[in-house]
Amino acid sequence: MRLFIGIDLPANLKKELLSFQSELKERGIKGSWKDRENFHITLEFLGEIEPNTLPILTETLSQVAKNHQSFRLNVGGVGAFPAWKRPHTVWTSVGGELRELNKLRDELHHELAQKGFILEDRSFKPHLTLISRPELDHLDLASVQTKLLGEFLVREVVLFESKVIRGKRIYTHLFEESLKELAE
Repeated sequence: MRLFIGIDLPANLKKELLSFQSELKERGIKGSWKDRENFHITLEFLGEIEPNTLPILTETLSQVAKNHQSFRLNVGGVGAFPAWKRPHTVWTSVGGELRELNKLRDELHHELAQKGFILEDRSFKPHLTLISRPELDHLDLASVQTKLLGEFLVREVVLFESKVIRGKRIYTHLFEESLKELAE
């Protein structure tokens, strides 16, 4: 099973991201565009995991989620990994209550590592992938680099399974755990 832990997005924000992709296409960007259903923020990529480890994963996810309150994030703008000169991914940035997001991700990373999961060791850079293998051809994207697309309340974390079905990558929710509700 190919798994990762992340944050899913509300339907209205996925719709905005799809519109933003259309705007980028109109500017001449080509590449492999993310499907609406696959927009998410990855907290931890786990890779190929044996099904018998699912109880440990879900228990860890539940324990960590109970230590964190819901928080607000926003998305917008555009950037590229590793750089605009040689991009392999075009993304939109994540802002808002990043301190809360980082605390959630760091605790999750620590707890999974303690339980023996082999995790990526690179620094966490929250983003939403829009395009893989982009062809930019020296486009001027200055007018969209800071465009705000929307905000949302993060209420849960999700264990996703990633499968390729008939040549298309599909992400399925395997398990969801709610964060603590914000006090009014």
